[in-house]
Amino acid sequence: MDLQKLAESLGVTEVLLKELVEDGRTTWIDGRPRIELRADRPAARMRFTLAHEIAHVLLAQDQTVARRTQGLDHDVLETLCDWVAAALLMPRDWMQRFADRDSYNLSLLRLIANHADVSLSAAAVRLAEVGGRTCMLLRFQRAPRRWVVVGHSGVPKQFIGALEVTSETCLLLDNLVSRRDTWRDLILSARGRTLVARAHLDKSGQTCIALITSMSKDPDS
Repeated sequence: MDLQKLAESLGVTEVLLKELVEDGRTTWIDGRPRIELRADRPAARMRFTLAHEIAHVLLAQDQTVARRTQGLDHDVLETLCDWVAAALLMPRDWMQRFADRDSYNLSLLRLIANHADVSLSAAAVRLAEVGGRTCMLLRFQRAPRRWVVVGHSGVPKQFIGALEVTSETCLLLDNLVSRRDTWRDLILSARGRTLVARAHLDKSGQTCIALITSMSKDPDS
């Protein structure tokens, strides 16, 4: 997907890289859109942001859609634009071949991300959506006293901002030699619930990413 050409076809006058607080924004000058992107973001993230801003342009230019979305809450509108961006960069028909596989792992996620030129996080969210299966990407970092969750994608709403690393998982990650792609069961907690997550791990030094393909309540908790 050539996003620059798509933007031009929609009448976008410029796509500029600037110093911004937000990842991107669309401004309208004399009725024509101009897109600005935060210049210090990674290329894959800027590409998704560009697709997100193009979604804003698409929604605004279709009068019927514009009327229907006018009263939407800001967060709902942003989520809608994220969905449109994901559909532009990772079309459902193209994604289906990956979503239909028997199992998901980090190698599959990297393959999708590389082909679509998106981040692992964006690939995980889209894979979960198209496949209708658990596909959560967590990022852990070793803090002075314990491992903490520093990023997440594809996490159900009830767990957003609530997942914490238990002492058992801290010990597991501490003892795991830095390596790429190994399966482990992680014990996490969320709002007093103990959860068992099947995860594919990639640990490098004091950081670790985990692709979680299933998560259930610990029967012993």
